[in-house]
Amino acid sequence: MESKITKGNSATDIEVALDQYTKSGFKPTLAIITLSSIEHMESLQVLFDERDIAIFGITAPQKFTGQGIESDDIVAMLLDMKRDYFSIVLNDYAESSAYEAGYKAGITGENLFANPGFIISPIDFRMSGDELIRGLLDAAGQDAPIMGGVAGNPKDFSGILFTNALSSKGGLLALIIDRDKVLMDGLAVSGWKPVGTIKKITKCEGPWVFTIDNQPAMNVIQRFLGDEMISPEKQGNGLLPSDLGYPLQFQRASGNAIMKPVLFWNTADRSIMIGGGVAKEGELFRFSLPPDFDAIDTVVESTKIMKEKSRPDADAMLVFSCVGRLGTFGPMISTEIEGLAETWNKPMLGFFSLGEFGKLDKGQCEFHGTTVSWVVLKEK
Repeated sequence: MESKITKGNSATDIEVALDQYTKSGFKPTLAIITLSSIEHMESLQVLFDERDIAIFGITAPQKFTGQGIESDDIVAMLLDMKRDYFSIVLNDYAESSAYEAGYKAGITGENLFANPGFIISPIDFRMSGDELIRGLLDAAGQDAPIMGGVAGNPKDFSGILFTNALSSKGGLLALIIDRDKVLMDGLAVSGWKPVGTIKKITKCEGPWVFTIDNQPAMNVIQRFLGDEMISPEKQGNGLLPSDLGYPLQFQRASGNAIMKPVLFWNTADRSIMIGGGVAKEGELFRFSLPPDFDAIDTVVESTKIMKEKSRPDADAMLVFSCVGRLGTFGPMISTEIEGLAETWNKPMLGFFSLGEFGKLDKGQCEFHGTTVSWVVLKEK
């Protein structure tokens, strides 16, 4: 399978690149498209539909390739994957829940392929990433590989998902792959180091946590972050900065931790909102130290280990990196991007996401924050 990256600031720019590729004998069947603005969507739908190229399209203002962070409005990965090896579904939340949208995508995958894998991108800040992935796993099997990231603009969580004929401002877009034909490997990696004693959630409802160790949740967080971080004067709308850099590390039996950020606070009842959708009473977590170069090294090393152990070659790489990492690392994020690209030295496309899906280890896929979820594809 061959893959190529194309980019530009209009559908005309992309059309020129497609013409050049066609002349050289490359005939893509699938386009994974990232847009800065939805204004290009309809023209791209017409362009790719005329050429019989399936679209997996999202809006993401901040995107990157192996060459670094890209400023073009449109950046796309083109693949000549055989049509029988994949399918794309878009399930809207309008008349269903996140769980139901995930379950429908999982059932579709199970009906299409004996061994499906899922690359997903939901949109809509209100959706529960935990419920979405629970629906997928219930339908497709608890061991189903699910990688991806939440699309949208971090400033207001707006955006759109689209295929050749459909679009949604609140739904789930899934690229379903036949893993008997296309190998799909990846991990979710963070690199943040834990600090402090273990804390317990003692009262919560949905994503809102009211008490930690039987104390008002906001008080506990405020003691760690400092009063200035969540003072009403500085963050009057209750939204914490995306580059705060102090995600909570929820403990798992494997020893690895699920990273989830604190998104909102409420001074009225001293509660906090955890990213991901559903908090559970009794869950244990620790705070995180500010990240350093070790966090970047951990992410890059995860690709090198997989290359050495099980995946010496790849045809393409997709990366879903939390937007919080961009804010935290600043220019240093280029080191991480370059390291990921150099492992297989094949076309790579990524964007800075509002939540990530993937496996920490050999366990189930889960929903994460402040994490890099990467996946490589290799046709058998």
